[in-house]
Amino acid sequence: MSRLQTPLILLTLMLEIATSAAAQTDEWPVKVLLTNDDGIEADGLLALTRAFAPVAETYVVAPLENRSASTNYISAIARRGLEVETRSLHDGVTAYGVDGYPADAVVFALRGLLADEPPDLVISGVNDTPNLSDDWNLSGTVGAAQIAAFFGVPAIAVSGYSREHPETLAALARWVVELARTRLVRQLEPGQYLTVSFPRVPIAEIEGAVVVQRSPRPWRIELEHSDDSSAADGREFWSLRFSTLEISAPSATDVYAYRRNQIAIVPMRVDEHDYALLEELFELGADLPDWPPDGRPR
Repeated sequence: MSRLQTPLILLTLMLEIATSAAAQTDEWPVKVLLTNDDGIEADGLLALTRAFAPVAETYVVAPLENRSASTNYISAIARRGLEVETRSLHDGVTAYGVDGYPADAVVFALRGLLADEPPDLVISGVNDTPNLSDDWNLSGTVGAAQIAAFFGVPAIAVSGYSREHPETLAALARWVVELARTRLVRQLEPGQYLTVSFPRVPIAEIEGAVVVQRSPRPWRIELEHSDDSSAADGREFWSLRFSTLEISAPSATDVYAYRRNQIAIVPMRVDEHDYALLEELFELGADLPDWPPDGRPR
């Protein structure tokens, strides 16, 4: 048995146990914050709103326009504030559109709108394309969940549905409600969050859910000088071409599961310490140069 297979089996078992315990926790979450990176009028956000509104106190805060691939950028820090527009989204649910990014929406909700009574859970999505492998570094959907986790609120980033199969979106949203009620989600600690990637296939072809780790899939980013005349005077324009390198996905990874039409759940955390390396350096000592560099005090 490989090192990858062992955690897959254990985590899948944990998810199954958590799912079976859903009835014990079906009154949680009581209060939910929904957000996304596709904009406040996106179909995926509306589907989540329709699914959660009947079972939880539901708040919706999202960017006023599409802010995909914005990671966890908070524009309010540089701007020292945000403009917010109130919307009526679904069945009396009041939504708030911010003139910023997904992370701005979460900051406004957790440090402004709901500062005195924060939500039990933040759910970001549903993004219309999956966030697999290292896509999490770019995704605004995942970035919103990261910021929520940074502020100590459990979060789930949900991605992946096909506009060719619209019936899948409603079922996906209902499944996310059930996932939110599981012990797996309820026991997330501060700084932890989940990413969930759905295969973009009809409902009947989805083969259940598994908990996995991320697959390595490096990016290819190239910049080329362009004759584009839109650049400001005295400046040159360089066009960006972005692509991913397709590689074979190891077993027990999100890409491996996704290719088998499984819902891929990846546990994540905001803390990016490399604890193994830190422990090694504490024990063995780091080979660091002396200071001052010439050996003389200054």
